[in-house]
Amino acid sequence: MIDTVIFDIGRVLAGYGWEKYLRSIVPEEKAYRAVEQAVFLSPAWVEHDKGLETEEEEIRDFVSAAPEYEKEIRQVYENLGECVWKLSYAVPWVQELKSQGIRVFALSNWPKHIYDQREDKLDFLELMDGYILSWQEHVIKPDPAVFQLLMERYQIAPEQAVFIDDTLVNIEAAGKLGIHGIHFQSLEQAKEELRKLGVRQADCLQG
Repeated sequence: MIDTVIFDIGRVLAGYGWEKYLRSIVPEEKAYRAVEQAVFLSPAWVEHDKGLETEEEEIRDFVSAAPEYEKEIRQVYENLGECVWKLSYAVPWVQELKSQGIRVFALSNWPKHIYDQREDKLDFLELMDGYILSWQEHVIKPDPAVFQLLMERYQIAPEQAVFIDDTLVNIEAAGKLGIHGIHFQSLEQAKEELRKLGVRQADCLQG
């Protein structure tokens, strides 16, 4: 029986995407592609998620990939929280699961710089039974260590837990540890797959 639901955050419980924000700062196509590659598509972004560097060290890593766009990269970095927005169904979904006696957790690759700018965009975290964000523990999915840390810290039995994530490789990593997985594609699809696992929920949540 499933008694625990573990959520990823970005593109599951919170909107996430850099395209509109980046375009507002770097509208010209060549510059846009260069800055996108230097920041969001860069291997340095992994270190950003791990929280092992200072903000200036992170910026230097991004700038090193496109030094001619240092000004634009610094502008982008300054307000990275603009890449995150609220999803209206997030809080009601968490509340509904908890009303059914389900324990709810979050496990997400999440950088400190964006977390610090979150305002109320991650307000669902306050309702959860616990959460692990990568920058706090310096380890990221799909490393098995981060799943094991979550299970040990909160006494989660893998066979009684389901992990919902929009990235298939993370679902596969959880599955190797015995955790059920749902590859998130839409609210309706994820809720239906939870029902198939025996988790009761309301039908009225809206995306």
